[in-house]
Amino acid sequence: MTQQPAAKKLSAPTLSRLPQYLRYLEALHAEGTGHATSAELAEVLGVSDALTRKDVSALGHSGRAGLGYSVEALRYTIARILGVTSGRRVLLVGAGNLGAALMSYQGFGDRGMNITAVADNDPDKVGQIHGGHKVLDINAIGTDHDMELAIVAVPGDVAQEVANTLVAAGITGILNFAPRRLHVPDHVIVRTVDLSAELQILAFHRDGASG
Repeated sequence: MTQQPAAKKLSAPTLSRLPQYLRYLEALHAEGTGHATSAELAEVLGVSDALTRKDVSALGHSGRAGLGYSVEALRYTIARILGVTSGRRVLLVGAGNLGAALMSYQGFGDRGMNITAVADNDPDKVGQIHGGHKVLDINAIGTDHDMELAIVAVPGDVAQEVANTLVAAGITGILNFAPRRLHVPDHVIVRTVDLSAELQILAFHRDGASG
């Protein structure tokens, strides 16, 4: 049985696990597997069976005795909540080394996130072809586009300026790889991935484990 979930009422921890559920369900779907139990899902995510059942219940699904949850139905529900049922067009800002790596990352497309445009403020990069994309001038990005999401892969000293340009262009979601906090209006959502900070935290925990 499936009921329509209220996505905005899902807890933050549940939302954070949805991409992991979806990744596993996509793999099962590709294999032709029809059902998955809460125990299977829990093992893949490294959480308790009870927590998985709670998560799936919050999505409006209930399992069948002896079978578990419908892979197709649960997969579609999660994809719809995450907004990737028909694919999302994403703007990548930054055609440097990190930007090039992100352009070639197949995982975005596999998860319904398609980098459809690349922009930079470096005159030497603008107009060049990178990863199959002609690099656009970030300052020429207007509001005449169908992208809501952007990835910022630029140095920290220009990240805020880039964010301001993106907000003015109507971008409402930013994945920020720059080592700087971005200040944006309340209607714009920013998620920051600081790779060096994550490595420092990892080193701290590693030293603690060995000490």
